[in-house]
Amino acid sequence: MADIPESSMDTLRELINIGIGRAAGTLNELTRARVILEVPVVELISMEDLRNHAASFNGRDTSAVKIDFNGYIAGSTAMVFNTPGAAALVYAITGEEFEKPELDVMMAETLKEVGNICINGVMGSIGNILHERITYTPPRYEESTVEHLFKTNTIDSQMLIVLVNTRFLVSEIDVDGYIMMLFEFASLKNVFTKIAQLGEDEPC
Repeated sequence: MADIPESSMDTLRELINIGIGRAAGTLNELTRARVILEVPVVELISMEDLRNHAASFNGRDTSAVKIDFNGYIAGSTAMVFNTPGAAALVYAITGEEFEKPELDVMMAETLKEVGNICINGVMGSIGNILHERITYTPPRYEESTVEHLFKTNTIDSQMLIVLVNTRFLVSEIDVDGYIMMLFEFASLKNVFTKIAQLGEDEPC
């Protein structure tokens, strides 16, 4: 794995924490329930390490919202829940139980909205320091195992994942959610270069 200065990782964590805070504020404005997002745990892992994290899902399908991005940085971001947790979160937010087939579409749309808010909160914080053009695809809902989540992406051994683990607290339930950001190595290098420049520009 690339040798990333801890100071750069600390700055990235701060940016992501800001994004998570903004996402929580937006969710509270748009939903009927008070949503609290805990301070996230942020790790930089390899694709190989992802398999270890995937083990926590026991090979079961996850409910995920994916957004791809390209331009100055390129990659893919997914907001991932285990499926029972996703259903509990959606019920807590909307009051609707998703047991009937005709409600599955509503569940997917609700999760797309939640995922879109969280992903855009995090990516927006990162984008604010880049001042470069980044384009995004519309959010799409997928049910897949973690191992196959990025199967449609062209992946090489140098790709790294920024793993953001946060907890949704809403209506007396708590649900673990993961934001997985898959970066091309050059893109992640661009992000950390900008972060390093921020540090250099700070007054002594």
